[in-house]
Amino acid sequence: MHNIKEYINFKNYKLIIAIAIPMIISNISTPILGIVDTSIIGRISIEQIGAIAIGSSLLSFVYFCFSFFRMGTTGLIAQAWGINDINNIYRILKSNMFIAFLCSLICIPLILIFKNFLLDIYTTDNEIHNHASLYINIRIFGAPATFINFIIFGFLLGSKKPWELLKLVLFINLLNIILDLYLGLYLSMNLKGIAFGTLISEFSGMLLGLYYVKRNLPILKDKNITINITNNIFKIIKSNTNLFVRTSLILISILMFTAIGSRLGNTILAANAILITLQMFISYSLDGFAQAAEVLIGNEFSKKNKNKIIKLAISSTIISFIFAIIYFLLFYLFIDNIIILMTSINSVIFETQNYAIWIIVSPLISFLSFQMDGIFIGANKTRIMRNTVIISFIIFIISLCILVPFYENNGLWLSFILFLFLRGVLLVTKFKEIYNFN
Repeated sequence: MHNIKEYINFKNYKLIIAIAIPMIISNISTPILGIVDTSIIGRISIEQIGAIAIGSSLLSFVYFCFSFFRMGTTGLIAQAWGINDINNIYRILKSNMFIAFLCSLICIPLILIFKNFLLDIYTTDNEIHNHASLYINIRIFGAPATFINFIIFGFLLGSKKPWELLKLVLFINLLNIILDLYLGLYLSMNLKGIAFGTLISEFSGMLLGLYYVKRNLPILKDKNITINITNNIFKIIKSNTNLFVRTSLILISILMFTAIGSRLGNTILAANAILITLQMFISYSLDGFAQAAEVLIGNEFSKKNKNKIIKLAISSTIISFIFAIIYFLLFYLFIDNIIILMTSINSVIFETQNYAIWIIVSPLISFLSFQMDGIFIGANKTRIMRNTVIISFIIFIISLCILVPFYENNGLWLSFILFLFLRGVLLVTKFKEIYNFN
């Protein structure tokens, strides 16, 4: 009974919610932006809905392959912050900024070179291909701002500044929505206007974010100390390789999902684009509790506080499950209304409703994968995260080969939901590793 009381200690829940609330608001603003983009294009043509889905998926693959910068920065900053290691905070920040900027410069020409090859994998429709190509040509030049923003987000979260992070993300996404409406609808630039709106907002957010970082950095006690980042760079690259592999496989699964969906027809591609946007809404919002776990477990991990780590992990997971139930009920009751808000094209509405059941049940099945990611990131157990995703991905591929030929889009969705489920369950089996301090 004593242990049960510890896990319902409201002090832990207050700590988690204090970080999770601003993170949830900031996180859901991103898929809301996707919903606005889809709603604008959803009133223009099926082809442009599909083009944005494909273009966004390709760019997400590139960007989120490097989102380990955010995750890695959060975990490392949280651990350094927990023991007030100011010199290490500076090393982590400078090293990650340098690597992120360098990687962004490499990505731009590579994407422009291989863009047409990648688009050919996605679609055989020339109109969708051309629209997606235009979208990528504009958006890819935002890579430097996006990569630097990963580091900024990681620093603000790891240093327990969630409200600063909220203000930054809201600024970026509200500016993006305003520019999308102005350029996309008012000036009738359509897809091109949406791409430029995103590009401008990314760089504007980077400038504001750098200001927030400078304002919140602790002052070095000895300003004559030289912060040598050379050795630290190689350590960070080595430690983040696991996160890179893990994130790449997750994004390959999304790419495969979109590519296979496109082969099932333009209407199904458009329907899946709407549903996957709603899935992103689920994952981004539930990630708020995972991110709270990252920070709080990271702080306690640096202090080697086993009992506190266990309590925080269980408490944050309980809250995440409660919110998963709430999302399940909201989608169950209002999914048809949500779909109609996102498109006025009757054929797309009908097709989306046919597969809406997968989004309704998704919160209950997928919440554990998001939450366990946050717990393991805080403890910096990236090798385990990599291995569990590899196993889940292999089963995902097998499932696609078996189910899609027989059940088509339902088989595609079942395989994807199974992938999310396995990621969470496999990490639960490795739970004891989070308080292994070796």
